Amino acid sequence: MSGRPVLAKLKEKLKGGKVLEIVVVLILAVVVLGAVYSMLGGKQEQATSAPDGYAQTLERQLASVLSGIDGAGEVDVFVSVVSEGEKIVAMETTVDADGNTTSSPVLVGGNVVVLEERFPEITGVLIVAEGAESVLVRIRLLEAAASVLDIPQSKIKIYTKAGTH
Repeated sequence: MSGRPVLAKLKEKLKGGKVLEIVVVLILAVVVLGAVYSMLGGKQEQATSAPDGYAQTLERQLASVLSGIDGAGEVDVFVSVVSEGEKIVAMETTVDADGNTTSSPVLVGGNVVVLEERFPEITGVLIVAEGAESVLVRIRLLEAAASVLDIPQSKIKIYTKAGTH
């Protein structure tokens, strides 16, 4: 299908005052693009959008991984976040015959098309580990947490678990 006939038809419709038909065609184009985007986008990791849910998920995963570090022993982790994060959704804008503009989210299969998801900003991490009395273990825990969370080491504090010395 050549692009010229479609453009020519659209110009004719514009001249004929058939704005509603053009709006319908544009909406269909956005829905098709959304469907293609979702199919090509692949699977994304599921994370809850609430800050507590996101932080709690990080805490569990990080505690599990850090406890596997040689000498760390049992590890507890607390993650502090500042925001709820943000989801950027695809929006479609329509203009009716009166010139009124309305925007609504693009739906594919009954689900909103998410273009981008920004996770909450991590403001601090507290790690309490049995083996944290060892300087070498502290350094390993610090480097591992900073690397996994992609945050500066200055946002991470490490302490020895009570009753372990």
